[in-house]
Amino acid sequence: MIGLDLTDRRLLVELDINSRQPISALAKKVRLSKQAVKKRLEKLEREKIILGYYAVIDIFRLQRLSARLWIKLQGSYNEDEIIKFCLKMPDAGWVLKTDGAYDMAMVFWSKDLKDFDNSLKELNFNFGEFLKEVDISFIVRAHHISHRYLTGEKTLHELVMEQKFSRFEIDAVDEKILQVLAKNSRTSLVEMAKQLGISDKAVRYRIKNLEKNKFILGYMVMLDYSKIGYTWHKVFLRLQNLSEEKYSKLISYLKSKTNVMFVTEAIGVSDLEFEAMLQTPKEFHELMKEIRQKFPEIIKEFSWITIFKIEKVYYAPQA
Repeated sequence: MIGLDLTDRRLLVELDINSRQPISALAKKVRLSKQAVKKRLEKLEREKIILGYYAVIDIFRLQRLSARLWIKLQGSYNEDEIIKFCLKMPDAGWVLKTDGAYDMAMVFWSKDLKDFDNSLKELNFNFGEFLKEVDISFIVRAHHISHRYLTGEKTLHELVMEQKFSRFEIDAVDEKILQVLAKNSRTSLVEMAKQLGISDKAVRYRIKNLEKNKFILGYMVMLDYSKIGYTWHKVFLRLQNLSEEKYSKLISYLKSKTNVMFVTEAIGVSDLEFEAMLQTPKEFHELMKEIRQKFPEIIKEFSWITIFKIEKVYYAPQA
């Protein structure tokens, strides 16, 4: 495990709030020189604590589904071969290695149910004998919450992606900008201008327009949590005896917990999901005990997985 001082932690939190902000802005917020911040970032990248930077794009505004596969494997499968295949699937936005109830998880940004069905069939045609169980769910609303657990901050900063289509039209250049920022949100205006064959001013204008119209929700950082002593838990909640008030209170309560970084409203495997970064099994046990005691009348049952490797996070679907 690699130790981080408070400045490193604050720097990572700031990057997760906005990974596109310049070195000068980060330097002011952590009260260091630009050179000192640059060196810290380079060290965090070199040690693979920072794995990358990405734009969170509201794929619903691109008129895509957010369909997910939860996969349990069986037999003498070659995990690396399956992962390699999944990474090449054009609509795959997230690819994760997990442990517990499932061995893998995938998120597809599919155009429609037919496209998603084609992706599912493609996976089955190639690896069906190794797929013991494949559960399906759909995201309705996803709350992305900044990494407050690193500093214990109480202030909530969240990005919300929800099932609302946009009337604002984007063109091929906008789509390319989204693809570039989804891959590396810290790509400079100058570099994007070179790739796109337009001026950096035009790139800046288009990015502002994409942000204004909520295609780009924000910019986050991808970390290797295990290297800094955290385990990523994902919990699936099955609910009962619900009312709108009780449901809202549960979501608000989950978002108030500083270790929680995602809350997902879904259809399928669960009624509600959340993801938390914790350092010990005891912390996870205590968190679940607290939640069940707080909402005993509506939590029917729960299950969980641990996410131990991020293979892909990419919010820009292929055309």
